Amino acid sequence: MARPLKEINWDVVDNLIEAGCNGIEIAGYFRIQKCTFYDRFEKEYGVSFQNYHSEPQEGGKAKLRSMLYAKALNNKAPGNADLLKFWAKCELGMKEPELTSFLANNQTQIDQSHTVMQQAHRITELESQLGISNGDKPEAE
Repeated sequence: MARPLKEINWDVVDNLIEAGCNGIEIAGYFRIQKCTFYDRFEKEYGVSFQNYHSEPQEGGKAKLRSMLYAKALNNKAPGNADLLKFWAKCELGMKEPELTSFLANNQTQIDQSHTVMQQAHRITELESQLGISNGDKPEAE
């Protein structure tokens, strides 16, 4: 005797497809085997899952974009500035400026000069600790 079929809520299936879920994920949601889900889907809709799912998924993306867009432009919603920045980055290809664009043209020379000054200071400190004064230094030949 065969086990009774698990119930599948087809409205939930449509929502999951719109949310971008694939057939394996939906089968897992209902705790059934993927081949069972695909067979029952085809019986219910009269078309294979593979031939059906792309249009509702695109519709789900459109709904999401529409809701995100409306929320980003709503100046009364908390956090809308961050959402608007996110939307601009995604849709307009905008991004945060790179730190390197804020560096001086001669940054390498500046860094080198700074290192030389740090080393000179360290030498002076060490000479002081050793009791060497400027007059005690051997002169360069």
